[in-house]
Amino acid sequence: MTFRQFACNNVLRNKRTYAAFFLSSVFSVMIFFVYAMFIFHPGIDDEEIHGSVATGMIVAEYIIFLFAFFFLFYCVGAFLKKREKEFGILFMHGMTAKQRNLLIFMETMLIGGVSILCGIVLGLVLVKLFFQFAGFLLDVQALEFYFPWKAIGLTFVAFLILFAAISIFTVLLLRSKSLLDLLQGSQRPKREPKASVVLSFLAAGLLGIAYALALTADGISVVVLLLPVTALTIAGTYLLFTQLSVFFISFLKKRRSIYWKRTNLITFSDLDNRMKDNARMFFLVCIVSTIAFCAIGTLAALAGSIQETVVKTNPFAFEYQTNKGNLEEQKHLALIENSLLQNGFSFEKHQATMRLLPQKVNDETVGVVKLTDYNQFALAANSRELKLGDNEAFLVVRWFGDSVDSKMLTVGANELAVKTDTKINPLLSGLDFERLAVIPDRVYDQLKGLNEEVRYGYVVPKWKDTQEISLGLQEKIEHYGEHYYFSARAPVYHSMKQMANTLLFIGLFVGVLFFVAAASFLYFRLYTDLENDKRQYGAISKIGLSDRELSRVVTTQIALLFFVPIVVAIIHSMVAFVSLQSLLKLMLIASVFKPTAIVLLSFVIVQAIYFWIIRNRYLFHLKRSVSQ
Repeated sequence: MTFRQFACNNVLRNKRTYAAFFLSSVFSVMIFFVYAMFIFHPGIDDEEIHGSVATGMIVAEYIIFLFAFFFLFYCVGAFLKKREKEFGILFMHGMTAKQRNLLIFMETMLIGGVSILCGIVLGLVLVKLFFQFAGFLLDVQALEFYFPWKAIGLTFVAFLILFAAISIFTVLLLRSKSLLDLLQGSQRPKREPKASVVLSFLAAGLLGIAYALALTADGISVVVLLLPVTALTIAGTYLLFTQLSVFFISFLKKRRSIYWKRTNLITFSDLDNRMKDNARMFFLVCIVSTIAFCAIGTLAALAGSIQETVVKTNPFAFEYQTNKGNLEEQKHLALIENSLLQNGFSFEKHQATMRLLPQKVNDETVGVVKLTDYNQFALAANSRELKLGDNEAFLVVRWFGDSVDSKMLTVGANELAVKTDTKINPLLSGLDFERLAVIPDRVYDQLKGLNEEVRYGYVVPKWKDTQEISLGLQEKIEHYGEHYYFSARAPVYHSMKQMANTLLFIGLFVGVLFFVAAASFLYFRLYTDLENDKRQYGAISKIGLSDRELSRVVTTQIALLFFVPIVVAIIHSMVAFVSLQSLLKLMLIASVFKPTAIVLLSFVIVQAIYFWIIRNRYLFHLKRSVSQ
């Protein structure tokens, strides 16, 4: 047998252990390759799909590559630790450290090479579905299939370098151990882990402070507190798994009513060691899952609220505003209305006239509109109507979150008390004034000889279908003229929808990659302990442990392994979404709770199915070993 054949046989003999590593590698390669196909696609720069889509894909490629490197590097190091006994035996038979390093390099490159080939082939098979899904999300025609030589070359070279770098770094960082330590491997007796009381309470304190800051943050303060809250959460999570979990289990073991009940003695006897051994893995799974939950939930909320956001910021399908007396006014209005009628679109036309006050208020020019006109405009735009007293004025905010300092407003001979509400949609704005005031009709009618502006709003029931008309009108009517302003809702909607769905498309698969990586951590950790569990439960079965009790103990332990980090990640995500909601309101984004609930529920269902499959396979191997 040659050395190369020996390396191949080693991989085949450990196929169960390497399965999660291999499948995760294939999935990483496939996602990277599919995104590369988008980047190099000849149709990506056409009029329908903006070049920013390719830019987003390039950013995603960097994220995938960096994450794949650290994830696979961690996995390779963990696999080698499991094989310490095997290396000890090989050293007894004359293997040198140099040969061991060469063996590790060859095995890693073998798995990497096959992963690259499988990932590219799988990507070619599934890319048509990816193209159709992207076309659906981006609301464009699905991209045509092409043979992606550049994407194949980039993927092959990038991941070949990645696996070579992992192999070299792994060999360089290998610690030299005595032959006895290698032969003992995982059978070395373990001391009962000790947890620091101070660090345990510090974990609770850090998470408590992080949650309190996140839940009480409002508006723009969410952005300011983002980094400190994230740092506190990461530090608290690490201490939660390394200290607080061990402290809590030790506390339970001292309570006889709990520890000595049924099979709890077996369940908890080694649980603190498992928690200590798996603490870093739990921490990684928790943080990675939190990132996946938050990213996908936020992007789903953003994509799902595009229509509501666009309707609030563009109350009418078409808007035209001009100074009174503009000679092109009637020509422009006729152009808008004829375009709609000729293409079979029904519409309603609404009008509001505004006058410019001669004096400034707080260094701002102010325009006024009569209450009746404003309310008619608001009713047409499905916005809230206003109610004013005879000596009251309402100052309209210019954007959401804008503040108003004025308490009184002088209009002609009238002193009006100022009212405002930052939640009122700013329906009207001015060409020549900075702030708009809604005033009683009698006060407005008293104003004479002032400059006037008129705004027209067109309500079109099927406004989403006016994209082509809107683009044509924008070519014929400048967006901002010297004496007028024109806007159309459909182009804004389609542009924002494509941008949001692009982010969702990119984030969805990157998030799924993170989740697959988290699942791979769990799979590997479980099968790392399989041989030790076979010996342990085999010995316990000889003194009376039934199959039913074995199933209950193992199910409990595996459930903790699978769901403890996920539950913590869900709690982190829920707190983050509550905090995020106050910020997203300023961006006119609808509630994140519905898309968040869907995302979290989907991940929990997938995790539950994955847990059930792995639990059954694990019990099968244990029971077969015990019965022999």
